[in-house]
Amino acid sequence: MSDTTATATLTPEFPRQYVDPDADFGSWETAEKYYRDLVERPVESCEELEKWLLDISELDAVFGQEGTSRHIDMTCATDDPVRKQRHLDFLQNINPKRKPWAFKLEVRFVELAKRFPLPPMRYKLLERSARNAIELYREENIPLQTEDDELQQQFQETVGAMTCTYKNEELTLQQLGRFLEEPDRPVREETWRLGSDRFLQDCEKLDEIYDSMIERRDRIARNAGCSGFAEYMFKAYERFDYSPDDCHAFRDAIEQVVVPAAGELARRRKEKLGLETLRPWDLAVDPDNRPPLRPFETPDELTAGCSRIFHKVNPELGTVFDTLREQNSLDLDSRKGKAPGGYQATYEERRMPFIFMNAVGTESDVRTLLHEGGHAFHTWACRHEPLMAYRHAPIEFCEVASMGMECLSLPHVEEFYGDDANRARKRFFEEIIQFFPWMARVDGFQHYVYANVGDSMETRKDHWQELTKRFAPHIDYSGLETFDRHSWHRKLHFFEVPFYYVEYGIAQLGALQVWMNARQDREQAVALYRNGLALGGSRPLPELFEAAGCKFDFSEATLRPLVDAVMEEIDRG
Repeated sequence: MSDTTATATLTPEFPRQYVDPDADFGSWETAEKYYRDLVERPVESCEELEKWLLDISELDAVFGQEGTSRHIDMTCATDDPVRKQRHLDFLQNINPKRKPWAFKLEVRFVELAKRFPLPPMRYKLLERSARNAIELYREENIPLQTEDDELQQQFQETVGAMTCTYKNEELTLQQLGRFLEEPDRPVREETWRLGSDRFLQDCEKLDEIYDSMIERRDRIARNAGCSGFAEYMFKAYERFDYSPDDCHAFRDAIEQVVVPAAGELARRRKEKLGLETLRPWDLAVDPDNRPPLRPFETPDELTAGCSRIFHKVNPELGTVFDTLREQNSLDLDSRKGKAPGGYQATYEERRMPFIFMNAVGTESDVRTLLHEGGHAFHTWACRHEPLMAYRHAPIEFCEVASMGMECLSLPHVEEFYGDDANRARKRFFEEIIQFFPWMARVDGFQHYVYANVGDSMETRKDHWQELTKRFAPHIDYSGLETFDRHSWHRKLHFFEVPFYYVEYGIAQLGALQVWMNARQDREQAVALYRNGLALGGSRPLPELFEAAGCKFDFSEATLRPLVDAVMEEIDRG
């Protein structure tokens, strides 16, 4: 049992009603008797069915927290063999044994719901989710899913170990990235090449990991009766409200609407920097060649500044964030051996968010903590929901929570930037324009890869380069083709959360609508935003958007006016 879990057991805010308070889910034998009991328990009324569902929620929360604790511990120190083994033990010897029992519970729930009809407004989404899980479940997929989890850990270890030596100092790649904002162009180029070369050193290993993932994931999909992994993941992510064809149309709209806007911003940047072409190391530097914004020096400064911003957005949200600080639910600094990226995870039994990131002192780090703070507020808003399933919203709306918080925080970024706040806000909006084409590349690559599983890795890289030309024609990669061919290795979503990326684009449209609402009435916009968060996953995706004052639509009709508004904001800056 992790130290965090042990502490929570001693002083629980949400005391166990079904699982023994001293039960340790560090071994499957302890958990199994509870799953067996629920599968076999007699249920003879609607009341007993509802109590049965609550007991399942509690059991799954206890079990889930064990796995989350081990995952967090491992990502915080991928080079710790004890943490690595504890995480692997859960992946290999504990979690796979739960899956057949979870399937039995889904089947039994659907059967019981027919005998004892539950109020549809409360339970229809839970029943839909159970039927979908039953349709996807195949026992032969369990070992394949375990192998995929193990491959993900290999990816985290490989990337977490990457460092470079620059000016006699060993730096993580996140720390090295700070130099891409330096006005000195040779410094930018040198450090860009250092980081890219470091990834190339492990490119064959990363290719092998991804190849192995593709093969297993395709088998998982075929075993489940799906035409391919795209269909499988759309069902697994419960994307009931849009299709792969809608994603294709979204990418087309981005090409028509956003790529020209990104090209215009690139033209202005190139002109200001006095360059003939924009190279990859010219994209993060201030176009007026001002020194990079360095909003903080230490993680404590980052935390304190974001706390002040959250309090200004809404005092209750600020108090929530302060609680996370007090509960040691933040791990923010970048260090050797730490997994890449950032995330917000939830200790399910405690119903407590945890924020992980790799801060090195950049404005991107400020946005990341504001972003993950939005996820944490979402988790907190749902924590009194009894059903664990409804404490999790569809991921398209989860990202509205995070990106929406970035937008709501914009009026208060003086906390970090002072007189440079307008400069930071302008950069924020410029990066939104740059983001959409990048999202389209990531989403398009995944659809291609899993629709053509027999292709060689080299053919896949050819397609990645085609996507670069389609969505980033303003960046000059001449002579850098090898780097571009492997640049997708840096995107952890390909390895860890396949097909999870279009959500960011859909959610960005929701977040921009939150921003537009706030320009009209900030207090009401915050209230609507929090109203949507409080619903968790108890409503369909379009209704969650509506509750937050947004429209669930990612067609050109919605995209174009929002992009126009962003470009106007950039011009005013």
